[in-house]
Amino acid sequence: MESPTKVDDEQWLAYWILYSFITLLEMVAEPVLYWIPVWYPVKVLFVAWLVLPQFKGASFIYKKLVREQLRKYRARGGAAATVTAGEDHKVHIAKAEHDHGH
Repeated sequence: MESPTKVDDEQWLAYWILYSFITLLEMVAEPVLYWIPVWYPVKVLFVAWLVLPQFKGASFIYKKLVREQLRKYRARGGAAATVTAGEDHKVHIAKAEHDHGH
């Protein structure tokens, strides 16, 4: 957080997002994963690849998979949905301030 560049912050943010996603998938698929004895060693190696600065796997996955999907989504009109959501958020804030007498 205190580093002069944001590169490592992006790496850690990508890591925690991916790790959370893996954990959620693991919770859902636990009955199946129980029968796959190699799952936990593979998971440890994958998480190490994600987090170790020599590999920067989390940044790699973000740049190659997530960023491309976000660009496609925005190109299809996702940006309009984002603007609408932002405007909707402003309306809720204004309403809350009005309701509380600010």
